[in-house]
Amino acid sequence: MGMPSLRKFDVQARFGLTASIAAIVPCLAGFAALFRNYNHELRAIPYGKEGMFQIIILGCVLAAGGLSVVGLGLGFNSAGQRRNKDSGKSWIGFFIGTGVLSLTIIMFYAFWKLRFQIVTGA
Repeated sequence: MGMPSLRKFDVQARFGLTASIAAIVPCLAGFAALFRNYNHELRAIPYGKEGMFQIIILGCVLAAGGLSVVGLGLGFNSAGQRRNKDSGKSWIGFFIGTGVLSLTIIMFYAFWKLRFQIVTGA
């Protein structure tokens, strides 16, 4: 059986909701990594130059942002269409995608402003 056609609005609603819900996972993972590394005395997020912390955070931002934009777009496109049997899924996917995208932007801004690279060696 092949992939369902994305021309149908109910399929767009289902895929949009799935993408928006899937975007929650990297967003929560990124926030967990930020809160774990936040130093209250420095009021910064220190990370090592050799470590993978920055790549992990930017990967979480990219994954959560991409999935939430897909969910937001598919939900917005299929919401309110007459042939859409699952209009509620469209709206839920749209609003979850919007919320996750907002949190992802906040996460990226917080990391970018509070980052503190620790350089070791000579």
